[in-house]
Amino acid sequence: MPTSADLDKLLDGWQGRPTVAVIDLDVLRENVRRFKKLVAPPTLLMAVVKAAGYGHGSVPVAKAALAAGADELGVATVDEGARLRGAGIDAPILVLGPVGINERCRALSKRLTLVASDLAFARGVETDKQMLRMKQPAPVHLKIDSGMRRFGALPEDSVEIARFISDSPHLELAAVMTHFAGADDTDPAFTMEQARRFDRACEAIRSADVIIPQIHLANSAATIRFPELHRDRVRVGIAMYGLRPDPDVDLPDGVKPVMAVHSRLARVFAVQPGESIGYGRQWSASEPTMAGLVPLGYADGYRRHGSDRYWMSVNGRRSPVLGRISMDQTVVEVDSNARTGDRVIVVGNGTDGVAPTLNDLATLIDTIPYELATGLVAPRLPHLYVQQGELVAIADVSGYREIDPTALGG
Repeated sequence: MPTSADLDKLLDGWQGRPTVAVIDLDVLRENVRRFKKLVAPPTLLMAVVKAAGYGHGSVPVAKAALAAGADELGVATVDEGARLRGAGIDAPILVLGPVGINERCRALSKRLTLVASDLAFARGVETDKQMLRMKQPAPVHLKIDSGMRRFGALPEDSVEIARFISDSPHLELAAVMTHFAGADDTDPAFTMEQARRFDRACEAIRSADVIIPQIHLANSAATIRFPELHRDRVRVGIAMYGLRPDPDVDLPDGVKPVMAVHSRLARVFAVQPGESIGYGRQWSASEPTMAGLVPLGYADGYRRHGSDRYWMSVNGRRSPVLGRISMDQTVVEVDSNARTGDRVIVVGNGTDGVAPTLNDLATLIDTIPYELATGLVAPRLPHLYVQQGELVAIADVSGYREIDPTALGG
């Protein structure tokens, strides 16, 4: 983790937009190591880097996670997987979501592992594999809908699909999986019922003389709460970034937020009683108030629902948001010592003691940190990647570039 002096030096030397996200790759690596210790070998750890690494940036996060011991990667789309391959990442990559019929060939050519949920898709993958004339069978994971009622095969259809994949010379049944609907719920009853449904489906597949090499069920919440559900691999997403799957789910000891968002005051001004701030004149001063303008808004992922609810840290002081958050600008209350150019911590990593974390902000507007994190994306919001106090990569309007690829594990 960069020291305060390291961070001051980094931000003072930054020549771009003053509002930036700082991604601490040392913290990310330590989080991965903590989860590796939490799961007993030979259970594999899949680092889920979908949605631009939950807003943190998929390529640098993936490289750092693999360097720290993650065994494989999970993405949601073929495009996300292809981006990782284009960055030189050779680790196994599982596309967790549905794949369009016109994407299959590209996915196979990029050596992405696909998830099948119906017989027609499995047959299509077999046809594409034959057309590509690739020597090795394509690994496929069969997903069973055990109660999420989203993507996946019904348990009663799973035997036929599994048998087809297993019998095909062009396909390989690499694993059978499911996904939990409420592993973060206080009451674990439905999660355990899903696990039982899944186990029964797997037993039916085995009874049909189909070998299941691996099974996996556990997302972040289940990985933390239910060691008995770790099975052959766990899929850790939101928790790897130091964010809670739910306010009631505590993270393992030592797992911390990876991202912080910093800015600087662009203007400091006095507001007199009766004067209002922002669109709709939602906030009006009841007494003389000092205000500071911060150059970020909802176009940067700083949610409009946080108007008059959020706060920031300005010079170590809690500074409430005044009025509506605009597309590009937000106004906060400051004290008389504030000056233009003073540093602002918009989102903290828990070390400041004053700045809110994404967990805090999510609670304020009755949402989840997943939604907030995935909104804080480059290039609009520049991302600065730091390791051992040094800047090692940047993602901004000029694109993604690595200053020191070896530091990322690439």
